[in-house]
Amino acid sequence: MRFARIRMERRQVFTRKVCELCTQCFITDDKPNVSGLIIAGCADFKTCVYEDERFDQRLFPKVMKIVDTSYGGENGLNQAIELAAECMKG
Repeated sequence: MRFARIRMERRQVFTRKVCELCTQCFITDDKPNVSGLIIAGCADFKTCVYEDERFDQRLFPKVMKIVDTSYGGENGLNQAIELAAECMKG
């Protein structure tokens, strides 16, 4: 039970940090500085971030697609690009 609680606390801390970084990186002068976002990752972290109350509401309209990848790092980035290629056309 203790390890499960620690795991959940770590997930919440990570989710909060990602939401904060999204705001820092993608919001400038109180408006989004990107034309679109693709949220990608393993497991359910990507949906946890997207559904978290701390995810900046101004970024919701910019989310083009949520992609499930099998890898992390550079391979995961390449896989996310391949899976989201359809929505990035044009």
